[in-house]
Amino acid sequence: MFPQPRSWSEPREVDSNPLAQLDLVQALEQQIDAGFPPGLALDLVLNELVVRAATATRARSAALALKRGDEMVCRAATGEHAPDLGIPLNTRDGLSGACLRTHQSQLCLDTETDSRVDAAASRRLGIRSMLIVPVLEGDELVGVLEVFATDPAEFVDSDQNLLEIFARDVTRIRRAAFELEQRPLPSIQQAQVLQPLSMAPNLALPRVRAPYEIWSLVLGGLAILLAVALSFMIGSRIGWLGPSSRGARNPSPLPVADSVKPPTPQVAPAKPPTPGSGSTARATSGANAGGLVVYDKGKVVFRIKPAPPETPSGPLSETSAGPTTGGTARVWLAPELAESRLRQRSEPQYPADALAAHRTGDVVLEVLVGADGSVASTRPVSGDPLLVAAAADAVRTWRYEPYRVQGRPAEFQTDVTLKFSLPD
Repeated sequence: MFPQPRSWSEPREVDSNPLAQLDLVQALEQQIDAGFPPGLALDLVLNELVVRAATATRARSAALALKRGDEMVCRAATGEHAPDLGIPLNTRDGLSGACLRTHQSQLCLDTETDSRVDAAASRRLGIRSMLIVPVLEGDELVGVLEVFATDPAEFVDSDQNLLEIFARDVTRIRRAAFELEQRPLPSIQQAQVLQPLSMAPNLALPRVRAPYEIWSLVLGGLAILLAVALSFMIGSRIGWLGPSSRGARNPSPLPVADSVKPPTPQVAPAKPPTPGSGSTARATSGANAGGLVVYDKGKVVFRIKPAPPETPSGPLSETSAGPTTGGTARVWLAPELAESRLRQRSEPQYPADALAAHRTGDVVLEVLVGADGSVASTRPVSGDPLLVAAAADAVRTWRYEPYRVQGRPAEFQTDVTLKFSLPD
């Protein structure tokens, strides 16, 4: 029997978290008063909370994702198995999606047997068990707090209760950050000046930070900023756990009448994959740093990989990726950009077997275009096997305007979608 979703524990007055309580709220206020931007101060405190949550639950990794617009984005993380900062969370399926839909804690005892988790992706990341709790502000879910372990059945009920306390601490820290950000700076300074005069004689004055503590905070903030910058460079191609979006595109055959003449298939322009669909956290730990990725409204419209200087050039297989002939980097173009470069196009012939079986639907091909604009190879991504061959034969005859990188001809990859449909 698979583990069931766990209900959110009601807050109790006896709840006490020895690792994350008001000290983090006080640290947030002190950093803002010291001149740190509110956003950076909040990131520093949330990162410390995630580290303490991982330590308290004996987890190898932990991550906190908070709501930003229509997405859940990783805001703080620790450990080698955690997602990178800035990576969007899969909100449609998987264990995180179940937590977002039900507003309840989710426990996975073993990723190899739990149907809610992509076992292959978990195996690549080395994760065997995980625990996810929601971060709530009243009845609204504003984020999720997750911990990961490399062994099965690593988390128990006490870990869930403790992680839910940390989740409530996140809400309290966010509320404190908002109140501090709204408070005018002169009022803060005036309160600091008047506070010692209004305090009772038996109360101790606030402790003044030593210079080395201030420098430690400054260096820590710079280190986090550097980590965020590097993560955006190399982490844009690293996803969260969840099934691949390409694997979710399964064409469904439509019933048609038996007396249908052989039609000409209607071919639809290729459509770019919708961001956030399927899994936005497909793991690509083998991605090389140093490449160039261009986004437009959250979509990848241009990608170029670095060319290793000593890698010999040669023919590439249909599933290979890397440098092209002469050391020029291979480029991936969004389908709509690649279609604008199409100069010669022929429509596929409807296969007789598919026509007799009334097979319809979309066929998605991964296409490698050579430096001269001809189609060098194709690889089926999804579609009915009876329709894939006809689509590939037609696409191989297409011609594109040659693509150039720094004035030199270069190969590029793209996705092509062909729609096979029968008339009504």
